[in-house]
Amino acid sequence: MTTQRDLRGRTIEILADILETTPAKVRPQDRLREDLGLDSLQSLEMLSMLSEEFRVDLPMEEAMELRTVDDACAFVARAFPTDAAAGATSE
Repeated sequence: MTTQRDLRGRTIEILADILETTPAKVRPQDRLREDLGLDSLQSLEMLSMLSEEFRVDLPMEEAMELRTVDDACAFVARAFPTDAAAGATSE
C-alpha cells in the first residue's frame, strides 16, 4: 500500500533530481520558483516525471499553479488512488 509519506518522499526525491540537489535540501515550505529556482521547463519535467512515477493523470493547469513543495505533494496525493488518502488520515 502506498501511503501519504511514500508519496511525499518520492515527490521530494523527484524534485531534488530535477534541481540537481539532495532531498535533504528540499523542505516542505520551500517555494518552487522563488526558493528552489524551478523554471517553467523544469515544472513541465516535474509534471511528466510525477505522472510517470505514480501512473496518474496530473492536470497541467493545476500543476502550473503549485507554489510550494507541500503544494506539489498534496497535488500528487489528490490524484493518487485511495491508498494514499487512507495513509493521510492515519498520520
